[in-house]
Amino acid sequence: MATESKKRSRTDQETLTEKPTKKQTLESDSALDSILLPSNAHAEDNEDFRIVTGTYERILYGINAYWKNKEEESSTTPKLRMDPIFIIPAHTGCIRTVNIGGQFLASGSTDEVIRLYDVKKRKEYGSLGGQHQGDVTDIQFYGKYMLSASDDKTICIWRKSDWEYLKTLKGHKGRVNSVAIHPSGKIALSVSTDRTVIVWNLMTARKASINKLHQEGLFVSWNKNGDKYAIMFDRQIKIYNVADAEVTTTISHRSRFLCMRYYTSKTTTNKEYIISGHEDKTIRIWDASTGDLVTEFIGHKLRVKTITLIESKPSNDQDPVSILVSVSSDGVIKCWDLEAVLAKKEQEETLLGEYNTKSRVTCCTAHIGFSKSVTEQQQQKEEKQEKKSSPQQQQSLEKGQQTPSKKKKNLKKETTKTKRN
Repeated sequence: MATESKKRSRTDQETLTEKPTKKQTLESDSALDSILLPSNAHAEDNEDFRIVTGTYERILYGINAYWKNKEEESSTTPKLRMDPIFIIPAHTGCIRTVNIGGQFLASGSTDEVIRLYDVKKRKEYGSLGGQHQGDVTDIQFYGKYMLSASDDKTICIWRKSDWEYLKTLKGHKGRVNSVAIHPSGKIALSVSTDRTVIVWNLMTARKASINKLHQEGLFVSWNKNGDKYAIMFDRQIKIYNVADAEVTTTISHRSRFLCMRYYTSKTTTNKEYIISGHEDKTIRIWDASTGDLVTEFIGHKLRVKTITLIESKPSNDQDPVSILVSVSSDGVIKCWDLEAVLAKKEQEETLLGEYNTKSRVTCCTAHIGFSKSVTEQQQQKEEKQEKKSSPQQQQSLEKGQQTPSKKKKNLKKETTKTKRN
């Protein structure tokens, strides 16, 4: 691998030596409470799950989804009612990425700032700035940590407990398009415009290996078991073995791939699928082991810009439903029963609900409603991830800090930044 140039610009030198930027808590009233919405969108909500989208118009949309009562349903298939809960002018630039980690919602933008919100308490929490010198392109959470990627060729590691900046991962020579954290939390992958994929050792916060790609990787994702990963290119998706980084499956289509997700079916003995959204308005589902097309359907009037997955139970006596959330570039959100789609049922049965944000959506995420009691399965998952963030990993990451925070921060006051002389 070519060595990095020894000469650095003044901007790069300042980035390496400046004091870590901490959370800047805003004194103003919460933006999540200040937006005027219908009266039924306020007060105590009992949403089953929530979808959050980011837009070109610099706005975050929060859409609550509720399973309809049997009295409201005209068919035997459970359906969803979808209502807006918040509309936030979050950034001064186009929102590039949005994600949920525990009770925190984080959004990244072309304004180089990460905005934080407590979605459980519906409070604006603050912002993180100063570390990235370019658009924030991706945000990923795992256990106690958050990773943010940027146009500035770097990935930053943040600690969730106090939002302290810990370390910057450097190795790419171009914009970092996507980051994916392994299910174990010990390693991560990143793809870039430099046509490489880098394996990062999160235990030491160092680069473990680098592999060249045939073209620019746009998105990267791990499968559930963590023994394979998929990289999305312009018109291909390639699936790799972790052991030898060899391609096991290649998926191709003439229509551009715009988004992708791994899915493991519970009804077909944990069979793995790749779900992709395309420029030709179509959603396609592929067999991850063979690369064969399983099913496809035109779900939108415009290109499918982004997708995400979530599980939700229509009622306590019913099994969870695997839901595919798809969003088109014109802002229409649709929720699909994924197992019904795989069974190739009619669209009337597979479509659970939809909502039109009337905006140009760029990204989306979803989370289970906090007003619902947290299931035992969710609690175990959180505890498992916390344990996997081992003391050795935490100590290694926190060694990268230049000034560890020694005092608890007052969340009602704005923290001030100081610079070294």
